[in-house]
Amino acid sequence: MPLDAPFKLGPFTVDKDGRLTPSAPERFPSFRVAWRGHVVQARLTSMGAEGGTLALRAGLGRVPSTGRPEAPGTLPRQAVFAAVRALPDLLPPGWKLGLRPDHCIVAETEVSLSLPTTAGELLTELTLFLMRLAPYLDLLSEEGGVEPVGNARAAAE
Repeated sequence: MPLDAPFKLGPFTVDKDGRLTPSAPERFPSFRVAWRGHVVQARLTSMGAEGGTLALRAGLGRVPSTGRPEAPGTLPRQAVFAAVRALPDLLPPGWKLGLRPDHCIVAETEVSLSLPTTAGELLTELTLFLMRLAPYLDLLSEEGGVEPVGNARAAAE
């Protein structure tokens, strides 16, 4: 049974070809996924004549507190800060690294999308971000002593 297009599906309007456009231009759709214990947020942040922008942000973890003893096999706190300071030079073009006041490390980038878009295109951009993010998670989490964030939701905000 064919659907009458266009129709509304959550925050999107779906056209006859199954392509998605935000249904309320003043409210941009977003969603979050958990990957390897980290929260990744994807959000359409703008729409224009040439398309839209998909903002991608991942909470990478938290620099260890001075109030906790260092875990065996992890870098001292100052070495973690040095690694975080060096990371921006190693990130893919267009990526930014931030250190929030609570010492949470956040990586973010923006990707241009043609609108209307497809669910497949959105998932492709998210998957590419996750794949590019993997080595930095390995470096910081598994080798560098960066602690997972207790409140995963706060990591992406």
